[in-house]
Amino acid sequence: MLRAVLLDVNGTLTDPSAIGDAWARPDLGERVLQHAISTAMVAALLHDVELTFREHLSAAVDVVAAAADLDPRANARVLESAGALPARPGAADALATLRDGNLRIVALTNSGAEAGRATLAGCGLLPLVERVLGVDAVSTFKPHPEVYAYAVSELREDPDRIALIATHPWDLAGAAHGGMRTAWVRHRPRAWPSVFPAPDVQAETLTGLATAILAHDWQ
Repeated sequence: MLRAVLLDVNGTLTDPSAIGDAWARPDLGERVLQHAISTAMVAALLHDVELTFREHLSAAVDVVAAAADLDPRANARVLESAGALPARPGAADALATLRDGNLRIVALTNSGAEAGRATLAGCGLLPLVERVLGVDAVSTFKPHPEVYAYAVSELREDPDRIALIATHPWDLAGAAHGGMRTAWVRHRPRAWPSVFPAPDVQAETLTGLATAILAHDWQ
């Protein structure tokens, strides 16, 4: 039986399109986030993790702005918006549904724990979360196995009684490698990468995923 859910924050609970609002290019928000994720992954692979995820975001803002030939004077405002993203539609209702289903709700962010708390407080979701776990506790980034092992140890649950909710297939692949169950929220029409283990449940929206999680047979 499932006992707890871990929730990715950046892009899963929050909407990255707002990152690009200062450029008047919301379409670039997802690109900034994905670029920051890719450089953080390289840092984890090379065991070169002295920089924070915010610093990876800063570098990503510069790269994306240059590629799109945008005024770099707006980059500081873009970076600030990255730390104050709105919640995805239905996020609060989804968390309330999971809580009413007697599941523990814990965030696991690629940012530091304090930054994650600030993000969730800013978008109104923090009261619905039991704890916020950050990668600063293990000095690496997802999907490094140490991140998921740390989360399991903090929850003090068997890994197969924990499900990670994320929109990033690579994040769910990391959780599955650590023995956890997986729940994919697509947020838009997308295909699952066939090179990764298929998620246990999936849905287009967070509210739909919460319903699917409670209805699923987790035996």
